[in-house]
This record gives sequence, structure tokens and C-alpha cells, in this order.
Amino acid sequence: MLRLLLLLWTSTLARLSGGGRRPGDDRDRDPAAVEYAEVVPDPVVLERGARTPILINLVTSGSAGERPRGVLEGPDGSRAELGFDRSDKAPYEEGWRAEHVFLPGIALGTWRAVIEYGAAVHELEFSVEDAEERDPTTIVDFRVVADPVEEDAPITLAGFLKAERSRLRDRRVVLSFRPEDALAWSEIAEAWTGEDGDFAVTLDAWEPGWWRAVYYGTPRWSDGGRPLRGTRSEAVFMAMRSGPKTRSRFSGYTALPSSTSAGKLVKHSGRLIHETPLDPPPGVEWVAAASREVTFWFRPAGGSWSPNPVGRAMTTNNGSFTKKLTASRSGEWQVRYGGQSGDLKATPKSRQVKVR
Repeated sequence: MLRLLLLLWTSTLARLSGGGRRPGDDRDRDPAAVEYAEVVPDPVVLERGARTPILINLVTSGSAGERPRGVLEGPDGSRAELGFDRSDKAPYEEGWRAEHVFLPGIALGTWRAVIEYGAAVHELEFSVEDAEERDPTTIVDFRVVADPVEEDAPITLAGFLKAERSRLRDRRVVLSFRPEDALAWSEIAEAWTGEDGDFAVTLDAWEPGWWRAVYYGTPRWSDGGRPLRGTRSEAVFMAMRSGPKTRSRFSGYTALPSSTSAGKLVKHSGRLIHETPLDPPPGVEWVAAASREVTFWFRPAGGSWSPNPVGRAMTTNNGSFTKKLTASRSGEWQVRYGGQSGDLKATPKSRQVKVR
């Protein structure tokens, strides 16, 4: 009872400071952000003389009803406009989908999807190749061990990477997570395969949702072996018993400008929110998480995450945070929240920044 009263008091303060938000509430609207984007299939494998359809799936936040804009750019300079239609909706995210058909004779190589949404610009690279360019791979028997689990209890994600003609030791597999009431996937951890392609990683669970494993493949010049095509597992749902802590969530994280010169500052901003119970229960609402420390991490293109945070910031009364950090190399920035004051940690959010 004491905890419930404390949460309700915190919720009241957050609403008075402008932090209380419900789906559809326009107060303190977060900036438009591209939360996640993917091309399906990736890579795009062309069959001789055939038309090849693809989908570009997009998740955005901070929407005021605007529609994303996008264009495909080929390695030969060709361009094709993308038309997005709304495909799904979650409390603080919207799903969009664009369709495109590659015709026979298009350029092989690395293509880009450049997506604009408000002030946010997101670039997504994917490969278009013929069937003989790389050997196919699969991830089999992907599983979440210890399901259901208690909050903060350890879980193990495990599976096998398979290919017919290649050595599979020391291949990097990325583990991604999507909360059950959200649309965007976030990279959480990585694992390295053993001699038989087996991989496993143990993490602390913090909320129910979907997990999947992704292998990004190898280019033909990487290690002198057979080049491998990327793949990903089927998504596996992890249930969780309810516990005493409340869920946390990032909303509207941006890193702008998304393309800049070396040595320039990039402004990282967003909002941290957490759930609080409604009276009467069992409903909840999401309100500002004030006075919480968030940390920033960086992974250069082709490299690994920084071993320690490269920056820190505190959230304000309405849960917002801002930090300017120097961009020296192209790569991926990530904001994380480790949980405190009765909150569970939040799913990290990542943004790409290209340094010219």
C-alpha cells in the first residue's frame, strides 16, 4: 500500500510538471524519430530474369500525423521513390510499410534506403546480389532458457548458426529485443559461435517481449573463406511473472545531425518515461521519469561498443534529456538506462551518425 501511494504521488507530480502522457496526448510531444527500419528480405537475392519484390518496414515515434518520405539509391546512381502506408500502431510508435519491385537487370551491390521523417533522416543499407554470390545460412533451434522468469532474473538466449560449406567458429550473432507492446527492435547483446556454430549469452530480463538472433553475414573478401549470406531466427516470445518494479521506456530519441563533419557536435535528446498504476487498477499510464541518469555509448562502423559510457545526462522534471557529444567517426550511438528508484532498465535506443 505504501508503494502504491508513493507511485501515485510521483505520478501526480509528473503530471503537474507536464510529464504525464497518454496515447494521443499532444502535450510535450516528442520530436519525430525513426525508431527502427528494415528491408525484407535482406539480402535481396535475385533470380535470373525474375521480378523481385521487397518490403521496407519502418517504425516511427513523435508522430503528428505526417507520413515518412523515402528513396532507394542504387550503386549505379539509380533512384526510386518510396511510398509509405501505415501498417501498425502501438501506444507511442507507428508502423509503416513501403513496397518496391526490382526488375531484371538492376545493379548488384549495396543499395541504400534514405528515409526522412520530420527532422530525422535515417539511412539503411542492404545488399542486392545473385544467388551464387554468397552461401546461404540459417539460425536453428533459437530459444530462451528459463521462461517465464521473474523480473531481473537471468535468461539464456541460445541457438545454432548453420551453413553447408563454411567454418562457423567465431561468427558474430546479434541478439535483438522488442517489448510486447512496442513495434521497434533494439540490439541488446552479441554472442560468438563455437566450433559447431552454437552460440549462447546470458542476460538479465526486465520485461516480457520478443527476442531474435541475427547474423549479418560476411563479404567475399573478409577472411578468404566462402562468403556467407546473413540470416535471422524466428522471433521467440519471453513471458514474465509480474514483480514489484515498474517498466521504463525511451521515447523520441534523436541524434542530430545524422550526417556531419569530423569533430562537430551531435545533439542527443529524447525522453525517459515509466509506467505508474491508475486508480482504480489494473490500468497503467506512462509518465515522466525525472532525475534519472542515462548514459551514451558508441560503436564505430565495423567495431565494438565502447567499454564504458562516452557521456551521461540527467532527465529533467518532464523526463527529457539532452547531451552534445563530439562525432569523430561514423557509427552507431546508443542511449541506455540501467534502472533506479524502483524502475526496471529501459530497452536501449540506437541512432546512426555518418561522419564525412
